[in-house]
Amino acid sequence: MMRVFIFFSALAMSAQARADAALIEAGKKAFATCGACHSIDGSAKALGPTLKGIAGRKAASDAAYKRYSKALRDSAISWSDAELNSFLKAPSARVKGTSMMVALPDDKRRAAVIAYLKTLK
Repeated sequence: MMRVFIFFSALAMSAQARADAALIEAGKKAFATCGACHSIDGSAKALGPTLKGIAGRKAASDAAYKRYSKALRDSAISWSDAELNSFLKAPSARVKGTSMMVALPDDKRRAAVIAYLKTLK
């Protein structure tokens, strides 16, 4: 009986791992739009900060990027899953006065991008 349980547990975990990998891959593809303004390698671009290490980081804390809006600097946000979700859904609704203009209103696409962002360490 124990072998059957272990077998099905391993199947379930591998199914979850495949689902997670598929979500991250979808996020990587969806991120292509974001890459016009944001890097993923630690360097800032002219229009936006790097998103490498964004998960868990305080908003407006990338020292290499000097053009954060006052609104984002004053926001006291830390980029949790919930904060990323809220901000990416409607940036100017979450932080009035932000310079981030591109929203991700589609729930699935936004979830995929967040899953991908969390891999950028």
